[in-house]
Formats: sequence, structure tokens, C-alpha cells
Amino acid sequence: MKHLFYILVFVALIGASVSSCVRERTFSPIPAIQFERFVTYGHDSADCFIKFQDGDGDIGIPASDNTSPDDLKMKYLYKGTDGTFLPVDSSFGTPHFDTLFYSYRVPYLTPAGQYKALDGEIKIKLRTQPLFAVGHVVKFEIILTDRAGNKSNMVTTNEINVVP
Repeated sequence: MKHLFYILVFVALIGASVSSCVRERTFSPIPAIQFERFVTYGHDSADCFIKFQDGDGDIGIPASDNTSPDDLKMKYLYKGTDGTFLPVDSSFGTPHFDTLFYSYRVPYLTPAGQYKALDGEIKIKLRTQPLFAVGHVVKFEIILTDRAGNKSNMVTTNEINVVP
């Protein structure tokens, strides 16, 4: 009996030490993003990768939700002749408030269970015709909004040379 008691105490101590090693991740409930990389596939498609963190895990829109606005936006910028980046208008000659945005819906990512904090990587597929000819330089400004309406920090991609 005494031997069984020591075994139970030993198992309890091992269990307590293992469970104490698992830390709850704590992030801000406001999403944070970081530009990771941009991979081009010729002049007509690319993948943009961003890392994200969100403390309450309310990232993404359920597939059944058809009314919520898109939660990931990319603002298209081009390098002007003076070297500054300017917004791309949806049609040339329109006022600058018609800036071109690519909008996306991030899939619903909230984890089940007690701890909701999320961190990971989002891959954004760009599969559209280019707006500029080969040799132009473009970049994107990216922002992510969670379901509570909190907007992340804005990140900017590196300069992207449009190539054939």
C-alpha cells in the first residue's frame, strides 16, 4: 500500500511538471501582422505571405456569412517617375479616392477550447492581370480586420518588379 502511494505521488509530480511547461500564449486582442515574403510567377500571378497574431482568436469569416465585409485588404501602389509610391486608380483619370484595393475573406480560424490566441501565416493568392507593363515597380499596403472590427497595423510589401 505504501509502495502504491509513492507511485501515485511520483506520477502526480511528473504530471504537474509537464503541465507547468505548457504556457498559454498571450497576444493583444487587436490583430498584428508582419510582411513575410512575396513570390512572383511571371507578370500575371503571385503569392504574398503575411504572419499574424490575435489574442482573442476572432480572425476570419465563417463560410456561411455572406454579409460581412472582406477582412483582408491590399492597396495597390506603383512607383512614380519621382520615385514615390502612388495609389493605383481603378481607371486612369479618376480622382485618387478611387484607389484600387484587392479584398479577400480569410477563412474562419477561431480555435475550439478555452485558449483562443492565434498566430500563423496567411497566403494571399494574386491571380489577376497586371496593371502595368514589364519593368514597372509596384508594392502593396496590407491590413487585416478581425470580427470585432479591430484593424491590424498596416504593413507594406517590398518593391516588386513586374517581369515577363
